[in-house]
Amino acid sequence: MIACVTLTVDNLSELHDVAPEGYKILRALAALLAPLIVYLLWKKILWSKLFRVNTTGEQRFGNSELSISLNGEPESRPIVLYLKMTNHSGRIMDIKAPVIVFKRWRSSRKFRIRKVNESEIYPLLLDHNQSHELTIQLEPFYRQEPILRTATRVRMEVEEVRGSERLRSRFVRLKWI
Repeated sequence: MIACVTLTVDNLSELHDVAPEGYKILRALAALLAPLIVYLLWKKILWSKLFRVNTTGEQRFGNSELSISLNGEPESRPIVLYLKMTNHSGRIMDIKAPVIVFKRWRSSRKFRIRKVNESEIYPLLLDHNQSHELTIQLEPFYRQEPILRTATRVRMEVEEVRGSERLRSRFVRLKWI
């Protein structure tokens, strides 16, 4: 009886045994799909943006006529932002009022800064090699819209009155989550 059971077990193992060729096909398929998956994840997450070191924090239009930089004070959880716009062209530039953009995940809120110290200075004329600095307190925005306290990033957008191109600054991280 024991001999019959061993013969049956041996016969069953021979029927369901996977040959090494089956694993070779699976390995080849995984080797072909792995680079594709890594490439798609790389494009989706954009690792270059996560690990980018931007020492100047300065962004320029395509023809390098206008540059803007946005920095926060303090570095972590800033309550004050400093925007600096510099005209590098040989002509006078007419700049529209800047727009501050608060972002959290996929949602965003935009506000146009129309007045500075109760006076309207926009549209602003910038001469050759002239810069304009703007200090932005975030607390009035938080008082006006309490939902903005949940925003994780902020950036500024500036555009010329006659141009259609909008220059966006780098993001300043307000908090991580």
